Amino acid sequence: MNELDLTNTQAVFITVVLIGLLVYLNHRDRKKGAQFERESKQTIETPSEDLNPYYGRYIQLAGKIHN
Repeated sequence: MNELDLTNTQAVFITVVLIGLLVYLNHRDRKKGAQFERESKQTIETPSEDLNPYYGRYIQLAGKIHN
């Protein structure tokens, strides 16, 4: 590592620190991904009370008229 003027010990130490940083960031990213997955499974869609209960039937009838 002549460009940075590092000794072999310094180069090994920096390499170990960078690998440790990458492992930590990967672990943190997986943890956030798992948390996001759990939160998305817990979300339950509830139908809006403003919708007409026959709304889906209107869509079925419209599809039959155009076929």
